[in-house]
Amino acid sequence: MLLNYTLLLEANADQAQQGGGSLILSLLPMILIFGLMYLLMIRPQKKEEKKMKEQINAMRVGDSVVTIGGVVGKIMNIMDDEVTIATSVANTMMTFKKQAISSIVQTEENKKLAEKERAEAGEPEKKGFFSRFQKDKNNKESNSTDK
Repeated sequence: MLLNYTLLLEANADQAQQGGGSLILSLLPMILIFGLMYLLMIRPQKKEEKKMKEQINAMRVGDSVVTIGGVVGKIMNIMDDEVTIATSVANTMMTFKKQAISSIVQTEENKKLAEKERAEAGEPEKKGFFSRFQKDKNNKESNSTDK
């Protein structure tokens, strides 16, 4: 009788050891799905939010903006977290929160000023991985046309 119990305990121990590996294998697809979802959905969205935040911080008087409500205007004043824009022919002044700005079109003068400030601050130019290859490609095309 004691022999039967020890055989049952050994059989249960063998099954428990085999079941541990199957738990990891059953969770692996879920881990891969979450990882793929992060790479395809969450990461690009955070990157876009960061870019928009940088654009909002670089806004200057004279830039054209479009609000999330579709109002188009030219920036007349910036104070703390509010932006005053002039719209229409009558230059109607409207004040919005900075978060209400959906897109910004900088004037050439303001672009140059922002680049100059960035250079003075010592911030390195941010480049993507593929930008290296684009410059090399452009250099090769210009060299081949020179010959």
